[in-house]
Amino acid sequence: MSTPGGDPPGPVVEGLPPSRPAALDAVAALLVLGGLFGIAQLLIGDFVITGRLPAKGPIVAVAALLYLASALLGIAIRTGRGWLAAVNLAGLFAIVYFAAFGQPVATLLGVAHAVAAVLLLRMRRWFVLIASWRASRVTGRPAVAVSRAERQARGRPAKSGRTRPSRRR
Repeated sequence: MSTPGGDPPGPVVEGLPPSRPAALDAVAALLVLGGLFGIAQLLIGDFVITGRLPAKGPIVAVAALLYLASALLGIAIRTGRGWLAAVNLAGLFAIVYFAAFGQPVATLLGVAHAVAAVLLLRMRRWFVLIASWRASRVTGRPAVAVSRAERQARGRPAKSGRTRPSRRR
């Protein structure tokens, strides 16, 4: 259930979940395949994303944990969960892959993860809508997810951290 390209999802309609952007499926596939690729490299030759052979000690364990997290987050974001963790992990992988800039595979994966992080940031609204839809199924109330810009457009003040007006003069 995807919308073409990275189009923003439409409003939630009578009990149906918001349509998933197609770009989200691409990001999820990158995270899953990138994680599996990394785990396979660790199993075959102790290659870690920085390109140094062989990886030793705790570096292998940390890399395996990050690759596993990548694969699991790729699955989770398709269901509307794990947005913040996926953005952070994609950004982390982009930075670390760029450290091995001279290697074509690492450079390609670095660029792909950087693009994935940007796409995830742009798709934040879908994650808010899906969370609202999920909550509406539990509470029985209609799903409403309104952004700050939409509240301002309707003439309502945007929510801020302050509850009282400032007394400064």
